[in-house]
Amino acid sequence: MPFNPLILLTAAGLPGMVLLGFQKLSFRFRYQYDWVRGIALQLLIVCCGSLLVYQSDIRRSSCYFESLARPGDLLLVMVNEPLQQRPRSYKTVVEVRDIIRDRTRIPAKGKLLVYLTKDSAAAGLRDGDRLLIQVQTTPVQHSGNPGAFDYRSYCASQQIYRQAFLRSAGWRLLPGRDENAVIRCISRCREYCLHTLQQYIGGREAGLAAALLIGYRYDLDREMVQEYTNTGIVHIIAISGMHLALIYGGLLWILRWWPKHRFSEGGKGCLIILLLWAFTLLTGGAASVLRATVMFTFITVGKFMLNRYTNIYNTLAASAFLLLCYEPRLLVDVGFQLSYLAVLSIVICYRRTYYLLQSSNRWLDKLWDMTALTLAAQVLTLPVCLYYFHQFPVFFLPANMLTVPLSTIVLYGEILLLILGRIPVLAQGTGWALQMIMQWMNKAVSWIGHLPGALIADISMHPVSMICLYICITGLLIWWLHRWRQGLLVALTGAAFWSIALMSLQINEQYQHKMVVYNIPGHTWVDVIRAHRLTNAGDKEVMSNDSLYNRYLRPAYVLYGMKQRLCTNDVVKPAFAGLQVLSLGQKRLVIIDSILPWVIPQKKFRTDYLLLSHNPRVDIRQLEKMFEVGCYIFDASSRLRNIQQWKSDCYVLTLRFFSVPDQGAYVVNF
Repeated sequence: MPFNPLILLTAAGLPGMVLLGFQKLSFRFRYQYDWVRGIALQLLIVCCGSLLVYQSDIRRSSCYFESLARPGDLLLVMVNEPLQQRPRSYKTVVEVRDIIRDRTRIPAKGKLLVYLTKDSAAAGLRDGDRLLIQVQTTPVQHSGNPGAFDYRSYCASQQIYRQAFLRSAGWRLLPGRDENAVIRCISRCREYCLHTLQQYIGGREAGLAAALLIGYRYDLDREMVQEYTNTGIVHIIAISGMHLALIYGGLLWILRWWPKHRFSEGGKGCLIILLLWAFTLLTGGAASVLRATVMFTFITVGKFMLNRYTNIYNTLAASAFLLLCYEPRLLVDVGFQLSYLAVLSIVICYRRTYYLLQSSNRWLDKLWDMTALTLAAQVLTLPVCLYYFHQFPVFFLPANMLTVPLSTIVLYGEILLLILGRIPVLAQGTGWALQMIMQWMNKAVSWIGHLPGALIADISMHPVSMICLYICITGLLIWWLHRWRQGLLVALTGAAFWSIALMSLQINEQYQHKMVVYNIPGHTWVDVIRAHRLTNAGDKEVMSNDSLYNRYLRPAYVLYGMKQRLCTNDVVKPAFAGLQVLSLGQKRLVIIDSILPWVIPQKKFRTDYLLLSHNPRVDIRQLEKMFEVGCYIFDASSRLRNIQQWKSDCYVLTLRFFSVPDQGAYVVNF
């Protein structure tokens, strides 16, 4: 939302004056109207939070590179992330340090998403390398396909708003590395970890080991990640509170042997906090790791330095408040949301769930303890997971029961491997054992993921449905934990509203009439949706290729309630070579994918939409003599050079047009 800082300052000043004036009033008046002070305090916090969001936006900084750069300038940047390999390029994020203009350096800041042409020079880039690049940035692209992941919003949550495509001649590596002492030390530690894991474990297990230990996900095998996701244990390979808890527990066990003296407790606390934050910096400081580190910092300070135990709810709230003051955009981070919901869910439900079933057998009790913990963590995270991922892993419980103990052994084993890294004989044995354990774990996960009915996919969860589900869960928890019978009424109310929302959604689906021109690089695909009937046209490869279908079409079909993969009513009619006609009720779409015969008709062929695909050698002026067009559409199967020429012609002729690669998928109701 756009903020006006003057209005916000004024709005913050009014409750501030109320709070100051309130202190001058009599005690009786303050007691009687204390609710006024509460409202003023809440308004002051809201206004200060809004000002914090406004101030933290890098685009409003006077040093933001996009507002300072001019054509012809160069940017001095530092590589911030390891290169990610893509089919035709490398992708990374760089941090702008200076703008070079006429041999002068202008201080600047901001992040830039960079795509580099694949070559040997680009492949050798590392974190901390300094580059000199040309200023030719564009806004971060978003496919705009219905139901698709909004990559532009994801980048915006990390304050990345621009991107650049660099050919080999568009950048130059500068000598030296732009790192301070702390960053240099962290980089060396990370390189030592990665080198040791690759040397003594190797294979795709080394990528899994790096993700488990330091959160380095760039070497993970995609197929393995998908298997972990489908079984509901992807949190194993994402550094989270579980990893911090294991490290914290290990530190407490080791420091039991610390000799007791006057300052021993304070020394233990300082050492634990130092090691936890060093590990957090080593992992890159993801939202879930920051949450756990701040929480354990509070717990450590209370236990070792202040000799008091705090309420876990206060600790959770305080850590969230401090992290959001540091970076307000963490609030929309999925990892941040799931991390806090999981911990809150465990705090609320774990103890009562554990007491439901107790056993005198030690191992059965341990097994039930782990089961109760896993079930408790799912209570408040389930609605959010359904909303974001649209799937439910049926066998998440046995998968967690198997992988959590094994991953714990692997984590402690990796720490031991790093300690023994300078002793090849011991390191090789440890690495071989870790590789065997991870291979067994991967095989077990793959077997569970391929069981019949292991995954319920294509779950459509809208925001209203998610809120209603949370109302149901809240009512049931109140009834179960506090024996408040009205909790059942709350749950039934939530279920009733959820049913109404689903019924309304299904009614809308019965009357939906949409045309979607998808943004699929190098391909053409058009869907015409009438209720639950589907008509489509385009490249058959899009539908037959599972990767293309799952990435581009499947999210849209889940969003629109389409249960079938294949079309049910194909009415595409080729008029003649190079031209197809698609009926949209009272409207019409013409698709041109090759050169047309040069014929000037006596009467123009009227069409509401004309789609140019696969680089047809046509001229807009020529088309204007043959067709009466409502809107021209240029899809992502054509080269950008051709699209630019068509756009220029449309500008000159004052014609309506829509460029799918630039503006995202074209969706219209008819």
